[in-house]
Amino acid sequence: MRWLLALGLAAALACDDGGEHGVDTRAQWERAEEAWERGEVGAYAMWKELDTDTSIGREAHRRLAEADPHYREGVELLREGDPDARHALAAGIALAPMDPSFYLALARACRDQGLSLRAAEYYTKFLTAFPEGERAEEARVELRRLDPQLAGLFDQRTLLPRAPTAPDRSPWLLIVAGVFLGGVLTLTTQTVARFQRTRGVSLERLVAASPEFHPAIAYLVGSLRHELLKHRIGAAADAIAGAPDEERLAFLRKRLYGGQPLVDAWEAHLSAFERALGHRVDLHRDRSFRRAGRAIRRIARLEEGIGAGQPAALSALAEAHRTLMALDRELAGLIGALIRTEVDRSLLEEIAKEVRSEHSAGRVELASLAIEPPAGAEAVALDVFRVDLVLILKNVLRNAILAVAEDEPPRHVRLDAVVELEATGEETVRIRVHDSSAKTLDPEILFDRRVDRGLGLVAAAVHRYGGTIDVEPAEAPYEKRVVVAFFRTFAEES
Repeated sequence: MRWLLALGLAAALACDDGGEHGVDTRAQWERAEEAWERGEVGAYAMWKELDTDTSIGREAHRRLAEADPHYREGVELLREGDPDARHALAAGIALAPMDPSFYLALARACRDQGLSLRAAEYYTKFLTAFPEGERAEEARVELRRLDPQLAGLFDQRTLLPRAPTAPDRSPWLLIVAGVFLGGVLTLTTQTVARFQRTRGVSLERLVAASPEFHPAIAYLVGSLRHELLKHRIGAAADAIAGAPDEERLAFLRKRLYGGQPLVDAWEAHLSAFERALGHRVDLHRDRSFRRAGRAIRRIARLEEGIGAGQPAALSALAEAHRTLMALDRELAGLIGALIRTEVDRSLLEEIAKEVRSEHSAGRVELASLAIEPPAGAEAVALDVFRVDLVLILKNVLRNAILAVAEDEPPRHVRLDAVVELEATGEETVRIRVHDSSAKTLDPEILFDRRVDRGLGLVAAAVHRYGGTIDVEPAEAPYEKRVVVAFFRTFAEES
């Protein structure tokens, strides 16, 4: 925090030799510090002018050197559109003033990210610090494109303003101000920390952390891919190959610019993610989504050029098309991995643990609850969302435990999985829940959808994935088993 750094510099001042030189150094530092706190362009130069023969000068120069890499990193991240740019820049700001030579790069990065007001601010700061030279001319031209009226203020060359003389102040006033500033900064830091804890994560991180959202994410991603990336953007692939004729150009223009504007369609899909997933996801933290958004806006600006068959417009369209197809491939891979669930020991043990932690099923005394995953070292996978598979098997296992609770001990339950080869050459994964209850279970009851009977809702969920559910006799010490079966999925399948 700045107030802690200021205390460190004050301590350094106290260590300086007394006399006239010490008084001058103190006054010079106070003016430099005031310029920094007010955000003046000249603050950096005033810090650089502090004499390194004094302890305060050495401390100031050390902090300038320490802040420099943070500023450089922040500028680079901002240029890439990375939201972590703010953290790198804030780390530099907390240490020392920014080198004004960075203002031009910051202005251009903000301009490219669509932050026009912030870009104009940095252009003006750069021109204030460097009114002359080739880079100043470039900055002046770029600023004029953003804001001609504001750029006119810098047509006359101006010199860097002199730092104001610091007024006389009471030491007690400085102490009170420092305490107040420290309190404000503490509250600000806590607010920022709360924001960082509650802000959304990237889509990839949400997928990894929250399986319960997988079905919703799959639907949202599927809609985005089918309705926008494939139906509208994907149609451009043939039209931009080679030299398109008038008919292909007309088709391309109709597909890209007919109906809902591209930018509106893109924003509508992003809004759908936000409505469905709330604050949990922040697509602005996804670099692929940021690049895709820029590509969509680039295509939206090319309508006239594409209609006229301009080579430059078609080349820009081809580049934007590659960016969006890269997002499509990434989302396809994400969904392919998202719907696929491995049936292994950890999954079966997770299901057993969750059911046994419930109040009703947890009170039943069991002689055994055996867990047996599929045999062999090769992974066994299903194209079933993990959250749905867990829900299905928890219901079946819970019913089995509650069924054996009605019998006298010993009570046995088993959860296992086996792979069987069908006559067609396909493999079926059979997940079986055995129980020792003598009570029979009519297969017809499995499909009863009434809440108080059978496993009808579970059966409906199984059928959505093309699976089956049935009851079979079992070997001792078990009486029967409920079998949930799905076709096995292999890694190369899409």
